[in-house]
Amino acid sequence: MDKLKAAIKLKKHWPSNFVPDETREFKEITESFPVMLATLTNKSRVISIYDNFGKAGVGKVTSRNSLKPLIPQLEHDEDFKGIYLFWLNNEPFYTGISRGVIKRIHQHTKGSNHFSSSLSYTRGKEFHNEIEGIEHTGTRKELDFDRFSGPFKKILREECQVSMLPIKGSTELYLFEVYVAVQLKLSYYNRFKTH
Repeated sequence: MDKLKAAIKLKKHWPSNFVPDETREFKEITESFPVMLATLTNKSRVISIYDNFGKAGVGKVTSRNSLKPLIPQLEHDEDFKGIYLFWLNNEPFYTGISRGVIKRIHQHTKGSNHFSSSLSYTRGKEFHNEIEGIEHTGTRKELDFDRFSGPFKKILREECQVSMLPIKGSTELYLFEVYVAVQLKLSYYNRFKTH
């Protein structure tokens, strides 16, 4: 048996059946961002998280059915790839992206741990610092999620709103998330730090 040699594949060696996620130039991708942002922030698209995701007994199927008028592709699909924007008192405060937006919003609002509910974990860590007067330096698992993140998750679920926009292309989705965060000045919760 011949041993294959590991190698970095430069463009001329890419497989002939390789299909890139995006073939447009950067400028072409981003030129529609202002219109997309206007759509995402249109007040008619801002809906109650509690009514559509947060009530007891409201699962992904119920959420999907309630969102069909806003996201027509849900007539055929169980979920959608796109961006979401969280609001409180008519002010956006956090944006995120997902391959399954409905599932992701349920994780944010009903997730039971630091992995499934990462925004609540981040706020819980800050809440720990405020209550205890010292910075939480332990691992994610060591933070008492129910005590410190639970109150924030409750606010998110019961008092906040969300707007959403389907976006199919991954490159466009990632770029648009950063664009939204910068344009709306969401730098407190949207921190694009490397791990």
